[in-house]
Amino acid sequence: MNRQKPRRKRGVILTTEGFKKLHTAKCQAESWENSDRRYTLEQLRLRTGLNPDTLMKVFRCQVGVDKQTLNCCFKAFNLRLEPSDYQLPPSENSSQNPKSPISNYVDWDDAPDVSIFYGRRAELAVLEQWIISDRCRLVTLLGMGGIGKTWLLMKLATELQEQFEFVIWRTLRNAPPVKDMLAHLLQVFSTDPSTHLPETVEGRVSQLMNYFKKYRCLLILDNAETILKHASHNGDRNYSCPEDESYSQFFRQAGETFHQSCLVLISREKPNQIRRMEGKKLPVRVLQLQGLQALEIQEIFNAKGYFYGSYSEWNKLIERYQGNPLALNIVSTTIQELFDGMIGEFVKQNVVVFGEINYLVKQHLNRLSHVEKQITHWLAINYQPVSFSELRSQISTLVSPQQLLEALEVLQERSLVHKNSALFSLSPIVREYINNQLVENKISYRFKSKVDQKKVPQIVQIQN
Repeated sequence: MNRQKPRRKRGVILTTEGFKKLHTAKCQAESWENSDRRYTLEQLRLRTGLNPDTLMKVFRCQVGVDKQTLNCCFKAFNLRLEPSDYQLPPSENSSQNPKSPISNYVDWDDAPDVSIFYGRRAELAVLEQWIISDRCRLVTLLGMGGIGKTWLLMKLATELQEQFEFVIWRTLRNAPPVKDMLAHLLQVFSTDPSTHLPETVEGRVSQLMNYFKKYRCLLILDNAETILKHASHNGDRNYSCPEDESYSQFFRQAGETFHQSCLVLISREKPNQIRRMEGKKLPVRVLQLQGLQALEIQEIFNAKGYFYGSYSEWNKLIERYQGNPLALNIVSTTIQELFDGMIGEFVKQNVVVFGEINYLVKQHLNRLSHVEKQITHWLAINYQPVSFSELRSQISTLVSPQQLLEALEVLQERSLVHKNSALFSLSPIVREYINNQLVENKISYRFKSKVDQKKVPQIVQIQN
């Protein structure tokens, strides 16, 4: 009589609470000890004393391991393993997706908490239509810093996560080399840590595309502008560096290769590769995010305290900042602390750019090419909206028609220049920032000249 081999105990896996606790501690350690770079499997092996295969099981939360293994992971990050941190794995007989060993794997990395979210229902509906119904392969969300791109995509991803086998959020804030970023992604998808990792970018992109075909995946890459070429580096937008080319290759493959997944880019700038692939009826699309409406802004203000203002005062305030929620959130603190919540009193001061808002605008303008800076400076000095022909005639000696066309397109995409009835103008915060800089530079120049001519001899005489 054949005896059945005893079944091996399936061990335990992390609960949602346990995974979140361990993941948060790991992210903090990466920030403090590893310059915000994600730990490799080798680094985790050295820290925990566990082999890569076991580590993958722990963080995958699907295959059981013994409690001592979990305890090693927790101790490595100065955590205590509690009974609420682990549970039995899903039953082997439970109904799961037959196509994948993982029914739903979600990795939010350091994505923000969007439990408090206002408005954007129309934008959410558009993006859901593109990603779910139209099966777009590559979607880019554009907008000025602080406009709410990250929060919108995070809200969308939490609502759609059950419709994907993999949901992965990554930030490109520190401009990681594309080979490293692809290696981390391939480690997430691979169920076997010993799987060969291609040495070339081409090989890694190809392998990732195979996973995109095999699984239904939603991959979101935030802060994509950081891996794009800095235009003011040499003033030439046609210039490209090797790293920029490598990411372009990845984006091109994601947009042109047939697969069942979706790559979403969140960026302040549109990658050049996207321009050649996008279209309203194509699987590569771009949505430019605008500011919030008055009622949504008022909800943000009301969450911070009491504010008083007429309909026109609210509208004037929101119009000045183009509905930018981050800028208005900064302004709300000033109105609360200095003007006791009186919207009208703040509006009367005619001050638009100050404090952190300076830095917000400066980040955008520092990345402009020489030609783009010339255009924004001319528009800042000349307050009235102008047509393309008028703008061309005014700066024809500085900028060619081809350069003007290209630059205006880029400036519009970045929400720095607005077009209304074929007339171009700067957003109010950009105009005030540039004019403030021009005034400061002029004063600084006059002061320096005055010091050079009159003060320096006196100073020298005193020192002697």
